[in-house]
Amino acid sequence: MLIPENKMELDSVFEEVVARGLINDEQPSLDLINVDYLKARMSSLLEAFPEPFFNHAMAVKANSIRGVMTVAKEHGLGAECASLQEAKHALSLGFAPNLVVFDSPVKTPKDIREAIELGLHMNLDNELEISRVNEIIASRPPGQAMPAIGLRINPVVGAGHIAMISTATKLSKFGLPLMESSKEVLLGLFKENSWLNGVHIHVGSQGVPLEKFVDGCKVLMDFVTEVEAVCPGQIKVVDIGGGLSTTYIEKEEPKEFAFSEYRKRLEEVVPQLLSGRYKVVTEMGRSLFLKAGTSISRIEYVKNWVEGQNPIVLTHLGTNQFPRCAYLPHIWRHSFSLFDSAGRPKQGDALLCDLAGPLCFQGDYLAKEVELPSPSATDLLAIHDTGAYTMAMYCKFNSIRASPIYGYWKGEDGKLKLVCYKRRETVEECLDFWGLVQPDLL
Repeated sequence: MLIPENKMELDSVFEEVVARGLINDEQPSLDLINVDYLKARMSSLLEAFPEPFFNHAMAVKANSIRGVMTVAKEHGLGAECASLQEAKHALSLGFAPNLVVFDSPVKTPKDIREAIELGLHMNLDNELEISRVNEIIASRPPGQAMPAIGLRINPVVGAGHIAMISTATKLSKFGLPLMESSKEVLLGLFKENSWLNGVHIHVGSQGVPLEKFVDGCKVLMDFVTEVEAVCPGQIKVVDIGGGLSTTYIEKEEPKEFAFSEYRKRLEEVVPQLLSGRYKVVTEMGRSLFLKAGTSISRIEYVKNWVEGQNPIVLTHLGTNQFPRCAYLPHIWRHSFSLFDSAGRPKQGDALLCDLAGPLCFQGDYLAKEVELPSPSATDLLAIHDTGAYTMAMYCKFNSIRASPIYGYWKGEDGKLKLVCYKRRETVEECLDFWGLVQPDLL
């Protein structure tokens, strides 16, 4: 499928944003979501894996905005949730309970009980969670139906290029490691718990090569075969977890991570996964959402006092919305472009600039040594590829109010359409986080 250019009409979008007065003193920053691009990415996934036995569960942690999640739901996607709150969020938007995958690595007994009562597809992390499910089953009326429940195994296929988000090393905090020394114990868990009818893996996402995703699926299906040998017909669901990687550097999605390429490699290596014998869950996040998003900040001031040093460009977006950029700039770096105050692309010779955020510590930089035309106060800085793991990771330090979020698309009449998905956080909403006005005496 032909994917529309993700920065399609961005110039006209910026001009429209300015014309409508959406950048001002009250909201000097905002986020944009290209809805046409977002829909095309989802359609591309569904075209690569069209079978009805797939549940393509969007990773809610990547982008939890109601408007974005609703687009996913309307495309028939499910929701992969890292907390019970995320699961309830998805249910409130109309996602079917059996398409909501509850994957939290740290669940309370109450979380587990609620997930069962809500009918969620739940993946357990460890043997203690299995024992808690058994306690719940024992307290329920005999024969009462149970939702799909799987066990997360760690296929131990190694790390990708970014250690902090690689989840398939021996020392991963997620799931139970599948090794020769542990295989019999894991098989025993399935033999002892006939209600345990799913298996889940997740090898990581960004920085993980495609072959490692495929290797993880091979380990998964080999293990499923061994479970089937001792518990015939018990496994109903296989969850092949997250991914795929994408790029923050290039304008287009990398061809080596195309959903169709992933399908092709799975057909070659694990054809049994696609046989229709099992329900198959995917958990795509960054690869669906990243390039649909663009963030804008008005430049408030440019400091250029030290001869021989880069100008410091002061903006309203920094660690508050881009914590990984500030703390791991050698790994996480977006691309940037500059527009004038009317929303037109700024011209001129490029110079190196340091892009600083609004928070009160010296390390609060979006990026350093960024080539931009000479920046001025009231210019607009565009931060590209921000549709995933940006607003979702928002930080309350300094009580900076979160930006509004707008979706845009080309209407049937060819004109740009804008919709507000999220208003800017009010002062009162921001301060509610810090506790009660009148403390409750206990």
